[in-house]
Amino acid sequence: MIDTIYVAMSMDCERARDFTHPDASGPKDFAASADWVRAYAARAAEYEFPITYFLHPEVAAGQAEVFLELERDGACLGLHLHPWKFGDGKYKAHFGGLSRDQQLAAVSEASAIWQQAMGRRPDYFRPGTFSANDSTFGVLVELGFSGGSISAPERIYPDLNSIWTGAEKDPHRPHPHFRQWRGDLPFANLPHTHDYSTPYTLKSRRFYRDLRPDYLDADYRFIADNIVRQVIERAPKVPMITMDTHNDHDYTDPQDRVCGNYITMLRELNDAFERHSITPVGITMDKLCDMVLALPVDEDDFVPA
Repeated sequence: MIDTIYVAMSMDCERARDFTHPDASGPKDFAASADWVRAYAARAAEYEFPITYFLHPEVAAGQAEVFLELERDGACLGLHLHPWKFGDGKYKAHFGGLSRDQQLAAVSEASAIWQQAMGRRPDYFRPGTFSANDSTFGVLVELGFSGGSISAPERIYPDLNSIWTGAEKDPHRPHPHFRQWRGDLPFANLPHTHDYSTPYTLKSRRFYRDLRPDYLDADYRFIADNIVRQVIERAPKVPMITMDTHNDHDYTDPQDRVCGNYITMLRELNDAFERHSITPVGITMDKLCDMVLALPVDEDDFVPA
């Protein structure tokens, strides 16, 4: 039985819409984004939840001071990447649609831009749309990443190369050759958290809902209560709930639909913890990765390579 669950709030920070495909996620400009990411952190801070920001390389280059300021206030920073909208457009695929060599090249190029802007290399990674393939974890280890949030368990998005049927639902070391298994790689994967009670379908996509504030019709009390209960039932070694969104909504304005949902979600998640007698502990993903990597590798817990 667990009595504490770690809460890792996160945001994928996308390049401005001015520079990318009009249908891609992202803020209208960096000035608006600066206000919105600060407000996102401030609202979570009311519940003592710090934020992990995954920065697309152009965001790191264009807003380094904003995010270094947030880091000084307790945030964690990592690299985010949609290859198809990065750089000159030569990577014409989602991350899971790239070969091993293409992944190495894309992440190396993105990391170099991130490092030049931030003054150090990124240690944590999240691919756009949780898109990955069986080469991904090995590539990230080869490039020196110590952890990240790579998987979205039970997501089936064939069009985005994001298929996670049967994947581990809780923090773990991944397998070197099969992304759905636990393994012994020196990398901590922090899966995205979902409510697994109700599957949804949309065209070719199958998914479970999570705590993101973007929905038009979500019952956040239902989702939060189910997520907390399911983590309690699984009782993982590192009990964790993650939540993700993007920097393209106005979190300064409670009348904004997504901001209003965010306020509701935070309240309902806090209430769910109280109903289940759980103490929530806000945490950044770097600290969670350290916890996972500090656990002894149990050979009964994974399939050997």
